[in-house]
Amino acid sequence: MADGTRWIIEGRVDDRWPIYTRGNVGEVFPEVVTVFSYHYGVVAAERAWRDAYDQLGIQAKGDFTSDDPVILGLFCGYTYLNLSYLRMMGVRAPGSSAEAIDVAFFGEGDPPPYVPRKGDRSVGSTVRILRTVLKGLAQDSEPEPVAESFARVATFEARRPALDAPDAELMAYIHSFPSEFEPVFGNHMKTSALAAIVSGVLSDAAAAAGERGLVTDLIGAAGNVRSARYSQALYDLACHVRSSTELSAAFDAGIPGLSDRLAELPAAASFRAMFDTFIAEHGHRGPNDWELSARTWDNTPELALAAIDSMRRAEHDLSPEGRLAGDEARRQAAIERVRPHLGLLDRLNFDKAIKSVSIWAQAREATRDRAVRLSLPLKQVYRELVRRAAERGGHPNPVWVALLDPRSELEQYLADPPAMLATVTERGHIFERYSAIEPPFFVTAQRDVVTLEELEAAAAARRAAPTAAPGDVLEGDAGCSGVAEGVVRVVMDPSEGGSLQPGEILVAPLTDPAWTPLFLPAAAVVVNVGALMSHAVIVSRELAVPCVVAVDAATERLRTGMRVRVDGTAGTVTVLDNSAAGLGASSGASGT
Repeated sequence: MADGTRWIIEGRVDDRWPIYTRGNVGEVFPEVVTVFSYHYGVVAAERAWRDAYDQLGIQAKGDFTSDDPVILGLFCGYTYLNLSYLRMMGVRAPGSSAEAIDVAFFGEGDPPPYVPRKGDRSVGSTVRILRTVLKGLAQDSEPEPVAESFARVATFEARRPALDAPDAELMAYIHSFPSEFEPVFGNHMKTSALAAIVSGVLSDAAAAAGERGLVTDLIGAAGNVRSARYSQALYDLACHVRSSTELSAAFDAGIPGLSDRLAELPAAASFRAMFDTFIAEHGHRGPNDWELSARTWDNTPELALAAIDSMRRAEHDLSPEGRLAGDEARRQAAIERVRPHLGLLDRLNFDKAIKSVSIWAQAREATRDRAVRLSLPLKQVYRELVRRAAERGGHPNPVWVALLDPRSELEQYLADPPAMLATVTERGHIFERYSAIEPPFFVTAQRDVVTLEELEAAAAARRAAPTAAPGDVLEGDAGCSGVAEGVVRVVMDPSEGGSLQPGEILVAPLTDPAWTPLFLPAAAVVVNVGALMSHAVIVSRELAVPCVVAVDAATERLRTGMRVRVDGTAGTVTVLDNSAAGLGASSGASGT
């Protein structure tokens, strides 16, 4: 491993649990992790995760020998999930396997094979997990962690200091965040584990029937999923704009300055009221919304206005309700095809899973939404401190300032911003370089943690990769059933979503909830990484958008302007024509 530039903080590959992956966690932390988010988000999440798995029975005595993060790794500037340890949920759960966890959480992805080691199996864990499985399958109402998370978040929001409070009071609030975040994130881990277990029963049943692709129909749309709810709200706002000539004209003039134009337009009064309600309810979301320094719809409302602008230009009905017509019929047809192939016990568990899968999908997304919501008042306080420091000679970029350690350096910076300006700037430039690369998908040894220069060379090689040719079939995993043909639009960041035209095929590296508004105008969604429990799959089912995940290098091999056919049931993307590849590409699209 050559000497070279390293990220500000780096983890160590755990000897006991050595396989790490970017799969799934890319939806949680798609971008380079700041020092602020690592110490007050990632470290707290690790503690919460261990506690949740202990309560569920997954964790066994002796699994961890230190308090250093293991389930969540930090390599090459990016967060990783420990595949070795998460496989224990399958190894220790009765009737499951390490391979089942790979599919549910990470997609195929060609991970290193599972090799049994001493201490993997635990009779005590198996018994405890069995109780968890039976409880999960019997769930017939909203799980308790959902209500608890709502209550905790409401309390934390209510005690946020006024934004004109002294620096010391605002910093004290920031320091209190990790202890409040732990139980809320822990609830998300509990519901996520139960959602994976229940959906795994359906996945196994579809496999037993010889039709793995039917699992997407068996799961179906859960309904009332919070990660899809704000898409409906944005769609309602888009319809409101379309119904008004004056509002449409204001949007036609472009997103820059739109807020000011709307504020001065009498005809926009009802729209402003609707938009204010939207921000109050959903303003905590945005690109990379787990990052504590990131933009949100609350602090950067132009992001939401851009999504509305894209939706209002659609010539066809984007209503999720209309697009979901037939979902229940498909689900019932899949049940009738799968159920006869199951034995008595498997059939009983299958019937319970069919009833409870939507409950756990809703709970998973609700607790996830609340965990993100908890960071909203923190982000408001933090950005106010950054603003004040900038007025005293500090740096105006909240992300760059977040490269300071919140436990010590941040308060030093607030006391004398010019004295640390050079440090912030130096780290910021390194941050931008790491943001332009793609980290290794798997890390299995310390030698895999390569330097920035090596990562930049690999990124240049990927950009030079040949495009897919007509007739090529890119294979991935089934996400949401259905077939769609259309023109590709490669989008590398949700803030660039304004380039997506209604009816185009959205091709993205991965998606987190900030991407959800782009699903509505898209004819189909294709992502580089993803799995059965990934955000792209859950939301595409709620919005009835054909989806294929885990398509290796999709953003490199597919180019804006290509015409493709997406088969969400088979998990394939077929290139029909690439003669227009590169035409009309968004500025952030790879290879355009």
